[in-house]
Amino acid sequence: MHHLDLDLFCYQIIFTCDILKLQHINGNKLVEEVNRHLATISRFLGIKIFFNGLQSIARLTANEYRSLMKVMVFVIDNLYDENNNEADNFVNNDDLAKLYKYWNKMYILSRHEKFSESNLEKFKDAIHRWAQMFVKAFKFVSPSNLKLPKLHLWVYYIIDSIRSYGAINSYTTKTYKSLYKYFVKIPYRINNKNDA
Repeated sequence: MHHLDLDLFCYQIIFTCDILKLQHINGNKLVEEVNRHLATISRFLGIKIFFNGLQSIARLTANEYRSLMKVMVFVIDNLYDENNNEADNFVNNDDLAKLYKYWNKMYILSRHEKFSESNLEKFKDAIHRWAQMFVKAFKFVSPSNLKLPKLHLWVYYIIDSIRSYGAINSYTTKTYKSLYKYFVKIPYRINNKNDA
């Protein structure tokens, strides 16, 4: 599960902050507003309070990311209204909130211990819905143009690996690396004209 907790969700938050800074004249103030919203969340059992906001995002644990997942929809919702910077590729606030909502649906489905074929189809639809919104929203702010190996693995190979190996709750990074080598690197090397 660290594949989602520590990698893709971290990218989503970082890119959200980048979008807020690029799209708005007062982008830094919007990021500060996100931090203020996070700091003012009431105490609730099982949810960590982020008194410093997202300033220490690089040092968060998977458990803290899970707490952040529970509240980010509400933090982002109604954060801004319009394209006051007249930015190209503007991401409106409703779409950003939907992105976090789709993330939560996909994440909940990924936590299942067993998958029936109908559950896998629902999960596949949730992944594709989230991935389409993720790419649409963040492809212009990503330095790598969203060429992220973990995103690629998640979108294209997770369903097949669940069919082959079972639930993903017990996966490790080694599993993903071996799948990546088997399904991506080896076929690439076979087709690489430099090695021919």
